[in-house]
Amino acid sequence: MSFNIPNTFVAGTKAKADEVNENFTSVQNEINKNAQAVANMKTDVDYIKNDFMDDIAAEIQMFSQAQKSKFSVNSAHLGADGKSPDILDDTNEDVLAFKVGGEYPVLIATNAYGESETFESISPVNLSGYTTGLYNIFLTLSGTVELYESTLYRCAKAPANPVIDDVWLMTLEPWSCYKYNGVSWIEYEGIPLGSVDIISGTIYEVINTEFNTQYLDADCYFLTQRARANISKRYESSWFSLDPKTSHTINHNLNIAPEKYSVRLLARVKMSAGNYETGDIIDTTYSNFIGNVANSELGCILKCDETTVTIGSGNSEYHCYNDFGGNGYYALRRDNVQYKIIITQDVN
Repeated sequence: MSFNIPNTFVAGTKAKADEVNENFTSVQNEINKNAQAVANMKTDVDYIKNDFMDDIAAEIQMFSQAQKSKFSVNSAHLGADGKSPDILDDTNEDVLAFKVGGEYPVLIATNAYGESETFESISPVNLSGYTTGLYNIFLTLSGTVELYESTLYRCAKAPANPVIDDVWLMTLEPWSCYKYNGVSWIEYEGIPLGSVDIISGTIYEVINTEFNTQYLDADCYFLTQRARANISKRYESSWFSLDPKTSHTINHNLNIAPEKYSVRLLARVKMSAGNYETGDIIDTTYSNFIGNVANSELGCILKCDETTVTIGSGNSEYHCYNDFGGNGYYALRRDNVQYKIIITQDVN
């Protein structure tokens, strides 16, 4: 942008004082204007720089934390998709082995207290003496593998009505881990690796726990705090069994009013029966009560609040009857299914 001086003087002529002063004032005003423009530009640059650096700092912090997430496996063998954990080996029916070391990468894990260890191998576990049930698998920093047929909780507050060997991962600073000894919660350094479903001493299924679960989204990508704030909250329980006329409580700790989230109750067939195949998934959306005689309540009732969902079963030994495939009604026993609850925040 050009700048014009108001008055021009010719050599040999007298300059008027007010015209000279007008020129000086004009120059001074232009200098002040440019100085303000420079200041404004510096403010804009500082804002952009600070905002950019804040994002970079957040990314660096989250990446650093994610490499050492507490009570988590930080890195180990991945599946063919390059992001799904794959460390539990079920190729031998009665031995739980681990894809760690040798032809597989080492496993790096951190306990609840920020202590990390690198494992070049993990000793296999013989399952022949284990009774039928779903067992959570834990690894200590000394390399010991421990299996507990109990519930694994991820929540800020102590779970209500725990049973012996329940493990509580306290998701509140300072991160901590506890195991219930039948009387009180005691500190525990075990790191969850996943779970194994055992039927009469043999492996039915293994499930790997996702790595760095404090800091990953559903697709296993690292997220900043800003990004995580915009993601719908979600909780998925482990598979559990349910006998007739009993209840099971899930402590999800989402702190969301129940009318603001959706609950799905899934059932999984354990062994082929009638027109059901092993592994079939059933979305349990049927009615609770089907008759007025004893042993006729097939379905389940869900009770929901801000931090828990309780499932109550009917008095029947059967999960459901069906005529899928046009083969007539078939009864699926309750002891041949496992249940899972999935809770998703309603964001619309």
